[in-house]
Amino acid sequence: MKRTVVLGCGPTGLAAAQAAVDSGHEVLIASAKDRMSTQYGCQYLHAPIPGYEDVPHTTVNYHLNGTPDQYRLKVYGSKWQGRVSPEDFIGDHDAWDIRETYQRMWDRLSTLPQVQFIKINPITLGSLPVVIYEFMPDKIISTISAMAMCSAANHNFIYHTIYASGSRKQHTGIEDSIICDGTLDYEWYRNATVFGYTTTEWSREPRGNGDNIVAVPKPLTHNCDCHREVHRIGRYGRWQKSYLVHKAYPDTLEILR
Repeated sequence: MKRTVVLGCGPTGLAAAQAAVDSGHEVLIASAKDRMSTQYGCQYLHAPIPGYEDVPHTTVNYHLNGTPDQYRLKVYGSKWQGRVSPEDFIGDHDAWDIRETYQRMWDRLSTLPQVQFIKINPITLGSLPVVIYEFMPDKIISTISAMAMCSAANHNFIYHTIYASGSRKQHTGIEDSIICDGTLDYEWYRNATVFGYTTTEWSREPRGNGDNIVAVPKPLTHNCDCHREVHRIGRYGRWQKSYLVHKAYPDTLEILR
């Protein structure tokens, strides 16, 4: 039986692990945490993870106040000239429940005999822990921050720090919608309510919003080529903006081929 190591146990990591299991691999999932991650940005899956197609499904309306250029300036300032999400996502989208998918993957994978979970919490993974190589993997797939995989001081990681409220289950009267705001009418730039959970994002630390706010780095670009034997997927693994979680499954299948 072939062996795959997956670094990270968030939704992207478990989607990769599920693809490896479905390919007949023995899987070692290594993560700094031994619990499920908190959702701070991703509100839904744009496509279901194979084997979990029966999770709740809905249609999400993605709306922009203002223009994409105004939105880009509000979120990133004048230095970032890349594409922003409203340029690609405005309109109605099919949506599958990421939380239930994540919970089901966690429950299933944590009980399979061909899957192991180990907790590793180094400051950096620039030198991969011996326990990973002792597993003798055929493939190593990383979904953790690319910065944690870097061992070169001259490599640059460009990102923009935003502030996000943790997803809260609440009823606002506005269901299954994402509003992006490029105007100055609101302090926030993105407010999402999907499957009853609400997340709000700000480009600078908001005033008077309590303790439910965390600083989150939004990956943009990097020039790191450390650990070429490791296949990087996911938004943080590739340090790539707007990587959709459901892509982790087919990307992993391609790696394993």
